[in-house]
Amino acid sequence: MRKLIALLLFLTILFGYTSCSHKNNTNDPSEQNPGINNGEQNATANPSMTIVVPEYKDYGRGTVDFDKLVYSRPNMQLVIDGFTAAAEAIEKNETSFEEQVGGIRTLEEPLSTVRTMYSLAQIYNNKDYSVEYWQTEYEYISTNYPRLSKTVEDLLVVCARSEHRAEFEEKYFGYSLEEYVDGGIYTDEVVALMEEEARLESEYASISTANVEITYNGVDSNIRWNGTVDEVIAMAREYYKNDDATYERCLSFIYDLYDQAREKVEQPLFVEIIKVRRLIADELGYDSYSVLAYDSMGYDYTSSEMMSLLRDIGTYTAPVASALEYSVFQSYFQTNVQPRVSKEAIINTLYEVYGKLGGDYKDAYSYMLQYGLYDVSTSASNRYDGAFTAYIDNNASPYLFMTSTGFIRDYNTLSHEFGHFLDSYVNYGVDASLAISEISSQALELLTLTKLRNNIPARNYSYLEYYTMFTFINSVLLTQSFYAMFEHLAYQLEYDEITVTRLAKISEEAFSTVFGEEMSIVGDLSYVTFTHTFLYPFYVESYVTAGIVSLDIFFTESYRTGTAGEGFALYESLINRDSIDRGFTEQLEVAGLDSPFVPGKVKEISDNIYFQIVGKHYYKTSNNEIGAA
Repeated sequence: MRKLIALLLFLTILFGYTSCSHKNNTNDPSEQNPGINNGEQNATANPSMTIVVPEYKDYGRGTVDFDKLVYSRPNMQLVIDGFTAAAEAIEKNETSFEEQVGGIRTLEEPLSTVRTMYSLAQIYNNKDYSVEYWQTEYEYISTNYPRLSKTVEDLLVVCARSEHRAEFEEKYFGYSLEEYVDGGIYTDEVVALMEEEARLESEYASISTANVEITYNGVDSNIRWNGTVDEVIAMAREYYKNDDATYERCLSFIYDLYDQAREKVEQPLFVEIIKVRRLIADELGYDSYSVLAYDSMGYDYTSSEMMSLLRDIGTYTAPVASALEYSVFQSYFQTNVQPRVSKEAIINTLYEVYGKLGGDYKDAYSYMLQYGLYDVSTSASNRYDGAFTAYIDNNASPYLFMTSTGFIRDYNTLSHEFGHFLDSYVNYGVDASLAISEISSQALELLTLTKLRNNIPARNYSYLEYYTMFTFINSVLLTQSFYAMFEHLAYQLEYDEITVTRLAKISEEAFSTVFGEEMSIVGDLSYVTFTHTFLYPFYVESYVTAGIVSLDIFFTESYRTGTAGEGFALYESLINRDSIDRGFTEQLEVAGLDSPFVPGKVKEISDNIYFQIVGKHYYKTSNNEIGAA
């Protein structure tokens, strides 16, 4: 039984790579090249369409409708006191083993409730950043979580040192407690630093158009608007209420000012949090925070292997991306408007796709719709502009959050997040490695593309195929490699070296390494406005490693027709895993998949992307081996 070790961890929020700020949208071809409206391709789905709700089915999970879940602030101190009391009882050893285990069991429900309320607070906070109540609740739980984690660890330590250790391992935990015999990692100093880290993260998460102030000087000489971004937008809407075209141009300028103002707020905040993480690593006896991150995330490859992979992407992927940009993508996205599709049409079409696939695909998607375990709403200034999946312990359910754009790329976002949802549904929220978790989303996004051919108009499908390949080579492989390279370099700095100026230089170095001579193919990348680099250090490299494997799965499947084939079988072998103890590369080996670190794999995948779009190889081939260019 793994309840305690799983509940010790923070609530897992699985952000898709689609999560972005306005600045990160520079990698979107529809934003770079608005194109020419040919009328036929830009048809919007019937706005009166309703979302299909499947017939009721009892899934045996005790799940209730999401809107029936009630948030109540958990008494964190009461839960902490409960763990302290249980640990003291085990240490005194004045009661039987059964009574000691019974004391631990009574803590499972309150700890699960803490995680549930943490999920709800994060979900509602992302629905509307301007509601101070949810900001406060999110900060309350997150800043108290380190102390709670310490008391859980204290309990594991006393169990490991108990004369009943063997029974604890066999009859309750289900795993060895050996690592806790010499004590835990949560000293009072570490807890204080983690509380400060949580406070800074909460401060960052609260930055929005509702509280960032700007000054807008319009084209008209009499215009000078000051206030929060939301207030300035309201002024613009009132001033240009009879001129929508000018208002839209004005809105673009306002968001540019917001990006600039937000970055000035975020940069010093980012310096503070990297310094805190450096101190946490020092306190725990690690050479750097990157070593700590690798250890805690269970990456079973080395930092040097990852850096070598990132350099390979700069060497082999960047030239292919550049060739496609100037020979295909630039022309295509300038002359083809991205089709508009309603969120209702997206949701219903994927219901058809996963319904035909059957099995867990059908069950999980129907379950999501039946219980309202999703929020697919249109973008708003006070809403998180991205997508993620959370797990709600007391409801035994995942929850999918997505901000809709109204364009066909929403198929990618929803299928990506549903991959996380499916994994969480099948495995009851118990994750494998981060990279395996990301394969669950990225690979399903790609595999879904192979099935959409028969469900959407051919012209729309063609756009989606080009957009998907553009996204994977530019945003997943190249852009995320930039962020990963930046993190590896930034977190090697000594405490006194961590400054805004030094981080800016590291950003330039990472950009040059990944993109090399092909810098013109990507827009401006900010290391602070991308949520993951601030809130989830060393998460982004899982996008890169998972992206390579997911593309491998896709290319296995994409050349097949008819029923789901080898690519889907490989995907399902990762979802229906029989162990969470295997590392990333070990899990791939068991599933029969190549590691992204296999020599030549980056070159092969880059060539396959080129072949998918152009129909010929970018790198010369001989005897089915990728050769020199």
